[in-house]
Amino acid sequence: MSNATQKAPDQRHEPREVLMTRTLNALMAADPGASPARVIEMLDVCVPLDDEYRCLNPSCASKIAWPKDKGLGRPRLFCSKSCRQSHDRVRARLQQEVEDLTSLRDRLGVTKREREQLTTAIGQRQWALARFAPLVATSGTKR
Repeated sequence: MSNATQKAPDQRHEPREVLMTRTLNALMAADPGASPARVIEMLDVCVPLDDEYRCLNPSCASKIAWPKDKGLGRPRLFCSKSCRQSHDRVRARLQQEVEDLTSLRDRLGVTKREREQLTTAIGQRQWALARFAPLVATSGTKR
């Protein structure tokens, strides 16, 4: 190495000029007794949330925006009624298939090879089902 000031590959080149944004969780942990007013201030400086997210139907790529104005009702989780219905149908089918295959696998008289094949089929459906997580209420806040 001819240059004595050359940096190792794992060193940062320059110090950051911009402060890194902290998560709300980190800000609240640093001030555990924060008042509601202080937490509201923290919301302005923490990592911002995106304004849009994908429709919750895994086979849909449409984006859904958070309502801009107050009083516009509950935020949408799906881009359309048909997308939600499709999501619900596929999720219910996968859940039923997992139950049916599991009960079949657990019967007496199933060979080791059949059990392995059924276990693989169950695993594939559970893997797909992970994309269809149960929906949670978005309006469950206390007043």
